[in-house]
Amino acid sequence: MSFIRGGESVQIKRRSKTSRDEFGNNVYQETTLTVKDVLVAIDAGSEPADAVRDHVDQTLTLYFPNGTKVEDGDRFVIRGTQWLKDSAIQNWISPFAGLDAGVVVKVRRRNG
Repeated sequence: MSFIRGGESVQIKRRSKTSRDEFGNNVYQETTLTVKDVLVAIDAGSEPADAVRDHVDQTLTLYFPNGTKVEDGDRFVIRGTQWLKDSAIQNWISPFAGLDAGVVVKVRRRNG
């Protein structure tokens, strides 16, 4: 079976420790990785029950291609907006014959 790749490009922003400064504090560097062919599933958002608060939590589920490395602390840029990882990293199995399993990550952001 042939499967046409598709999806969106998602950037993964990863911070890693590079050294220590003269005071013994960690020095970090941020790298940005672009992953193509990511399937983006829109989840239902949630609004607070408290009328005093004015925010909405939005969530997405990202289905990355097989072999994509996602780490704790990674941030994601999807459609120009930054999102945070919201769950443990899982593996997913494709329902299409001949398509390898991939990596699934739930992400969230808060508006307001």
